[in-house]
Amino acid sequence: MPRDVNSPFTPGLPVPVEFFVGRLEEVKQLRDKAVSVLTGRLEVGFLVGERGIGKSSLASFVRYLCERDNQVLGLHTFLGGVTSLEEMVRRVFDRLLKESVGKSWHQKVRQ
Repeated sequence: MPRDVNSPFTPGLPVPVEFFVGRLEEVKQLRDKAVSVLTGRLEVGFLVGERGIGKSSLASFVRYLCERDNQVLGLHTFLGGVTSLEEMVRRVFDRLLKESVGKSWHQKVRQ
């Protein structure tokens, strides 16, 4: 299906924050779910929709806000081809290490 030529979204390339407008309610809902971990609750949200409508950009923007304002680290880990729990954990942990470089908790995670 052809993509809307007026859309700033391109799959695999999240838009810059300054182009991200009009999704305040969605941002609030996702942010509330993400920061719920600070109270010990895990909440799960799903972003679904047609290719190229900005799902990755929305997730990236919320992840940025949560890290900046709430010191919550969000990770995006590709799990394609994973066939075991051990492989999934390895990939998530590897991503956590890569995202932690330069952060105050990096040495703790590394150990």
